[in-house]
Amino acid sequence: MFSILRLNFKQALRDKFFLGAAFFFFFYLVFCLLLESLSPGESEKVLRNAGLSGIELTAVFLSVFSFTFSFHREKETRILEVYLTDFSRASYMTGKLLGYLLAALLYIIFCAAGYGAILIARGAFHPACIVALYPVFLKTALVIGWTSVFSCLFEPWMVSLLCSFSVYIAVELLPAALKIISTYGGAFEKSLIQVLRAFLPAFDILDIKAASVYGQLPPGRFFLLVSLYAVIYGLFLWTINLFIFRKKEY
Repeated sequence: MFSILRLNFKQALRDKFFLGAAFFFFFYLVFCLLLESLSPGESEKVLRNAGLSGIELTAVFLSVFSFTFSFHREKETRILEVYLTDFSRASYMTGKLLGYLLAALLYIIFCAAGYGAILIARGAFHPACIVALYPVFLKTALVIGWTSVFSCLFEPWMVSLLCSFSVYIAVELLPAALKIISTYGGAFEKSLIQVLRAFLPAFDILDIKAASVYGQLPPGRFFLLVSLYAVIYGLFLWTINLFIFRKKEY
């Protein structure tokens, strides 16, 4: 498992998507500075909010693209068959997931360093903005989990990619959909949304970006609870992933 972890971690760092996301975030920071200059009186809050949103979006896009193409490339080149002759399927999948989790963590740390430097230089730094990146990492970890599920479930890489992004968009929009349907929806729509909410991760619980922009943080118990929630939901995704992966023939 650790051999697969190390191999996938190195592969993720060498991948063009990692470098592309890093350069994109650099130019995004420049764009954030432009937004700051266009928002007199609210420049600090705009800079903090734009930076946090940019880190989350680039981390999610990087993880989905990198993992999907890596897994399907290994299937198409039959390297996966070589791995499975020497490693168990559980060791392979666990090592691959952990490798990309570490790569996502390293990317967020890299972005946090650049983001923090910009905030300090502009006099807008607050420790809450850096602490808010921990729930961002938890969200990214769950995205990697269901990306792996779709990669194992579907043969075409495009379908896996679209399903991963569709679930991410659906989860982000679910709280707003709940408010609209609770007011205007019928009984069927309300039941459907409640069922979806029961199975989809609660990203609204993990999101503290809005509060951290104003220098506010939840109590320490919150971070313990969201960590426990992410671990439980991650194990749920890992179980489904491993079940599908064992049923597939490679």
